[in-house]
Amino acid sequence: MTADQTEIDVNASILKHISMIRPWIPQRVVVSIGDYASDVLRRINFKNKEASILFVDKAKQGTGTRSESSNTFEIDEKTDMHYWFNVQQYLAENEAFREKLRNKTPEKLGSAIIVAATGEGIGSFLLPEVASRVKDNTVYSAGFAILPSQLQPPDAFFNSLWCMGKCESEGIAQILVDRDGLEGYIGVDRKGSVLIGDGVFGYLLELVLDKEFFVQEFCELCNSYNVSTFTVLAATGASLKVHGSLENILNTTLMKPFSTFDLSSATVLYVIVRMPTQLQRKLSRGSIELTVNRWFKEKANLKSAIVSEPVYVNDGGDRIDIILFVGGFNLSKAAASIGNQVEDIVSYAVKNNFIKEKEWRELVAQLKR
Repeated sequence: MTADQTEIDVNASILKHISMIRPWIPQRVVVSIGDYASDVLRRINFKNKEASILFVDKAKQGTGTRSESSNTFEIDEKTDMHYWFNVQQYLAENEAFREKLRNKTPEKLGSAIIVAATGEGIGSFLLPEVASRVKDNTVYSAGFAILPSQLQPPDAFFNSLWCMGKCESEGIAQILVDRDGLEGYIGVDRKGSVLIGDGVFGYLLELVLDKEFFVQEFCELCNSYNVSTFTVLAATGASLKVHGSLENILNTTLMKPFSTFDLSSATVLYVIVRMPTQLQRKLSRGSIELTVNRWFKEKANLKSAIVSEPVYVNDGGDRIDIILFVGGFNLSKAAASIGNQVEDIVSYAVKNNFIKEKEWRELVAQLKR
């Protein structure tokens, strides 16, 4: 069996495992890849009964594996997962890993949300791999790519840059979220309670899961405008009475972006709004569209904006949650900055035949178009 055939077998088996998490309702799944993503998501009490979650990570040292769990798939703690090419090699060579995955029976899957810290080797490699394989099975997917903190070393940025380039080159929908932006978030939820740090990610993910066809609509926007890379602006628990208008709430999203990017070069937008039912007449979907379009046109190069049907809740308040998925912005400056940090690691990897320099340069060039 060739390495390519082995890799296909492994990823096909991952799909089988995903599908078996909840055989009775397998329409949507969240795939959490790597230590950081799993630590964040394991603290979330998922209330959405129509979505399942699969954790793919490395066993903690000295604890053994939890492979018996239907929603956990662990890789042996002794396995080297530092760089994405380590993970690639492991998947190609490890028969036991493949066998565990083969034991799962495939079921129909509607969409997948993949969450991965791309500074980790396992997150970097498996985010585009899993997305690519579910795409081959005509399943829509969108990946939340958590980028390294500025305090992390260059090897984390090497992994992350590879993942970004891979997704961009293959047209895989990726939503960039800086770890620093995530952990530095301070806001409130719908009850007015403090929402701080990476806990906001669970709050946003729950809202995304409330939109049954979010991934499908999001991917259709990506395909229509040939845009695959997005980031997030958000306002959580914003009181309409306090802010005075939806436009003022939109302005607050610029105060705490989840990633550093050039808003003026952005071209497409996907919007999710959650609000009390009693505001439905005051803020109809049509009026929200007009306000969002006007606001975005003043700040970016708008080509298209999709405002999905709002999620209505009966909580008696006036608090609004809004998530803006902003895409089509220029990636060249960010790619060049990261590229300068990782040149020594690239030289090391090329010298030791872990990567081919030409392929690496071509991949990074995808981000500089």
